[in-house]
Amino acid sequence: MKTLVLAFALVAAVSLGGRSEAQPQDPYAQQVPATQAASSPNSALVEDITRLWKANLSEEFISKYFAHSVIARDLTPDDVVRLRNAGVPESLITSITLRASEPGAAAAPKAAGPRDARRWDGLTRRNSGVVLLKGRWDAGVLEFKDASLRWMDAKDAGKNVLLPAAQITEQQLTCLKKAGGNECFEWVVKTRNDEYRFRDVGWQQGENAKVAELFEFFSGAYPNLISSRRPVDEK
Repeated sequence: MKTLVLAFALVAAVSLGGRSEAQPQDPYAQQVPATQAASSPNSALVEDITRLWKANLSEEFISKYFAHSVIARDLTPDDVVRLRNAGVPESLITSITLRASEPGAAAAPKAAGPRDARRWDGLTRRNSGVVLLKGRWDAGVLEFKDASLRWMDAKDAGKNVLLPAAQITEQQLTCLKKAGGNECFEWVVKTRNDEYRFRDVGWQQGENAKVAELFEFFSGAYPNLISSRRPVDEK
């Protein structure tokens, strides 16, 4: 009888010993290699968001910048951890993720290629808000490059604008109603929340070649973009 009890005890000890050796291997086997995050399909997106955030750009700007980006925005848990470790707030991460599922996000116009990069000098941009002592129009340069529209103010860099073309929802020409044809003197580009108005520097003398060229350029580069002409009685 003692021999039988001793045999059972020996079997139990061997069994428990084998389990105690195997248990430490389970959590180790589930650890994610440090290089896995770098191979994520969203690595470029994570790096871009982090870089813009560290450049002290606002949450609203960054969220709008990626609103209709063609980059994948299905952030993985590892992507989210990387963003949080970089100091990106949860509210911004949530905003970018939610915008991916908004209606129309997948219907953004196809971006033009690098060969379509253009630059328009001699333009003015309409000031927003109330203008008292200063002029209504600011001179500057408009550039299309890397699927983004950039306004570079001639005097105040704080008025510069970076507008990804994927955010543009509509373009418009403002034209005078007159006999013999319309004189179109203003190019308007719209997003869901804002609009930007541009005219030739010499618009008061009837110059309008650049705004007409802008309208034609975007019509060709983004054929699915809503394009229209708005008739007015005066400039």
